[in-house]
Amino acid sequence: MRKTILIPTDFTVMPLLLLKHAAVNENRALDILFLYGTLLPDSITDLLFYSPKKILDTAMSSDFREGCAVIQNKYPEKIQSIRFEVFHGRSTDAFKTLVSMQKVDEVLIPLLYTFREHENSFNPVPLILKSGVPVMQVIVEQPQYISEGDLLAGLLTSTL
Repeated sequence: MRKTILIPTDFTVMPLLLLKHAAVNENRALDILFLYGTLLPDSITDLLFYSPKKILDTAMSSDFREGCAVIQNKYPEKIQSIRFEVFHGRSTDAFKTLVSMQKVDEVLIPLLYTFREHENSFNPVPLILKSGVPVMQVIVEQPQYISEGDLLAGLLTSTL
């Protein structure tokens, strides 16, 4: 039986480290749902041409996409799917509805990590913690004196 894990993302290396942690430590097949919190546009024109794909394409780097693909290819028996969800809700009820609709079993969040916010994005972790959804806070060591590019390269070559 598969387990669906939600990982809030800011499209840095930290969500990739959480993805790898899930693949290494879970004993069931996994469906991964990366959650990106962003505000809805204010203008009618922006709403008319609203596209979650455009939002994800703007925020997500090619390095992050490649990192997801490499980790999924490294653990094909564990990671069955990786999906991305743009979340606009600012209430625990909206988050609980998303969790119910996506059939999320558990949320992985990094302990002692500050999310990097992009234009119009927000950190969904406080909302997640208030929601009452099962959460696993993970201590992921991220070396302080290594650039994110080097950290990503280490993650992809399995030296981390």
